Amino acid sequence: AESYLTTLNAAARVEVYGQELNPETWAIARSDLMIKGNDPARMVLGNSLTEDGWAGKRFDYMLANPPYGVDWKAYADPIRTEAGTRGFDGRFGAGLPRISDGSFLFLQHMIAKMKPVADDPNTPWVDGGSRIAIVLSGSPLFSGGAGSGESEIRRWIIENDWLEGIVALPDQMFYNTGISTYVWIVT
Repeated sequence: AESYLTTLNAAARVEVYGQELNPETWAIARSDLMIKGNDPARMVLGNSLTEDGWAGKRFDYMLANPPYGVDWKAYADPIRTEAGTRGFDGRFGAGLPRISDGSFLFLQHMIAKMKPVADDPNTPWVDGGSRIAIVLSGSPLFSGGAGSGESEIRRWIIENDWLEGIVALPDQMFYNTGISTYVWIVT
């Protein structure tokens, strides 16, 4: 993404930040940042759902491919505490998905890092606001009946007019995964 953006606009200032739970993947990502001349300290090790490595920071563009159907039971307490005590002032105010799939937790985490949109309706979104692209399984599209955590999160996203589109990807696009995958674009 960094290379593509600088190809489109050589004057663009691209600053790459990230967070990774897996220590081996984190080390590879830090090495990649160093090789490309970026600050490796911008890759934080830790669980982004329980230890926000970039608390208070907002971003123009965000890309993510979180694990599909991740069970968040082992670290539910801090997530439930944040949702219950901080509400919309925290990251999970729209609701909590079922414990067996944390996909919507990742998306809410990213939405919380969006920049506010400029008040002037004639200002293009690039002068305010953010754009998110996140790869998810089909579960966030269909799981949870009316009034469930998933349903309330979908409603919150749609009522705030943040969902720009959902793109279905071809089967077998990801190694060892035959499930359907989608890119959600949130602006």
